[in-house]
Amino acid sequence: MRRSLTVTPENDKKILLTKGRFLTGDTPLDIDYTTMVNIFIELGHKVMTTAWNDSNSASPNVIIDKNDIVESFKKHAFNNELKEESVGDQVTEIIFKKLVEQSGIAQNQQATQHQTIALPPEKPDTKKQKYIS
Repeated sequence: MRRSLTVTPENDKKILLTKGRFLTGDTPLDIDYTTMVNIFIELGHKVMTTAWNDSNSASPNVIIDKNDIVESFKKHAFNNELKEESVGDQVTEIIFKKLVEQSGIAQNQQATQHQTIALPPEKPDTKKQKYIS
């Protein structure tokens, strides 16, 4: 399901840095942006749910099991349906950018054409003046 999403610059940096960590090591894994956002959302939801459910506890800490993190990662990173949807989103984005670029070029050309066309100077109509007096 395609959604419009605005990400703050700070969160964008976190997403890109985390994506970069998966590209290091002996077996690098390229995780797309959408998948990384979905992993963060799921883990954030788990943390918040844990905090709400544990609101009566005196402990200020919220603990999430590492297995939850691994399962969330597996669920999103290796889900073929999500990968296909992500690829579709990327293709759609590329096509949209191209359309905007082309329409922007066409609009700029039309605007410059309209600006460069000079109208002929108006000549006073002397015939009307003769009949008016």
